[in-house]
Amino acid sequence: MTADAPITADYEFIDTPAHLESWLDQMRRWLAASPDQRCCLDTEADSLHHYHEKLCLLQVNCAGRYALVDPLAITDVSALLDLLDSHELWFHGADYDLTMLRRTYGWSPKVVRDTQIAARLLGARQFGLAALVKNVFDLELCKASQKADWSRRPLPPNMLSYAVDDVRYLLPIADKFVAELREKGRESWFHQSCSALQEDVAARDTAAREDPWRVQGCGRLHPRGLALLKGLWEWREGIAKERDLPCFKIMSNKQMTAYAEQFEAGHPLNPPNGWRPRWKKEFHDIVVAVTSSDPASWPARPKKTKGRLSDAQRDQIDKLCAYRETVAQKLEIEPSLLGSRGTIEELVIHGNPELHLMNWQQELLSAGLQQVVQLG
Repeated sequence: MTADAPITADYEFIDTPAHLESWLDQMRRWLAASPDQRCCLDTEADSLHHYHEKLCLLQVNCAGRYALVDPLAITDVSALLDLLDSHELWFHGADYDLTMLRRTYGWSPKVVRDTQIAARLLGARQFGLAALVKNVFDLELCKASQKADWSRRPLPPNMLSYAVDDVRYLLPIADKFVAELREKGRESWFHQSCSALQEDVAARDTAAREDPWRVQGCGRLHPRGLALLKGLWEWREGIAKERDLPCFKIMSNKQMTAYAEQFEAGHPLNPPNGWRPRWKKEFHDIVVAVTSSDPASWPARPKKTKGRLSDAQRDQIDKLCAYRETVAQKLEIEPSLLGSRGTIEELVIHGNPELHLMNWQQELLSAGLQQVVQLG
């Protein structure tokens, strides 16, 4: 069965301040009279299509009433955010949405609930929204607009229908999951995990990262390769900005690090097939410039901040990870939900579970912690 768009749209597309104000007045009255006080929110952005990522759509569900709000047309949505802050707010996969909302409006909701977190705590291995809707409603959500350019205007009906479906099913899914979490005694796990997600998003450094050209995978490079990587990264940024394209559409991080490794090994470098002549010339110019530059000007390899683990610490980490996997298997959840290996390494090194684990994780791992970690 396929979740087709309704013949008559049951949502409002809002792209003027007056329309938003009118709809919010209706929602205040609706929520005041409704036995269900929950709201849902989702967002769409244009990161796959433009250099400067921006928020392009807000999908809102107020206890079963739907609206699609255009933030490109309405710069001040503070009244909407105030309304949502007065209610329990549900998302699915909230990390990206919370990041974009914080970056765009400096706003973090007061009470966040996430159906993706709930699904994982109940043992789901497929926890995308489409998988959950299929499992709960036996409906196939159309994914055709998943990678569409949400900055385009006007948005066609199929994209609007896709967008509203992102909040249409969240409340009944939430009802099912909350009941199961309570039955399994995991509701407090859920609330703590949602709060931890909010804290993690809020704690992220919003300032420009030092040496942003040091992309994943560059740690194995030496100064010669790092110099080429830096040159390619700076060139890619300029081209992406000039053409208003996301950087990965010019050259991926993986491609750049591969070129840097080949450069270190002394292999000849040729730009990708299909590049325009100007880009090929500029690629060769970068290689020549790095080759002829003073090695003293090349970037240094970053110093490792994490000390070398002792054999005893490695043994503790392995034992605690094994204990974590045993507990997770009994609970039928992913072991990483009890703490990633990186988290366990930090815990063993610093010996303070309160800094690294939520209360429910500490309780479940308490026996393993007592066995392998010297606490204090």
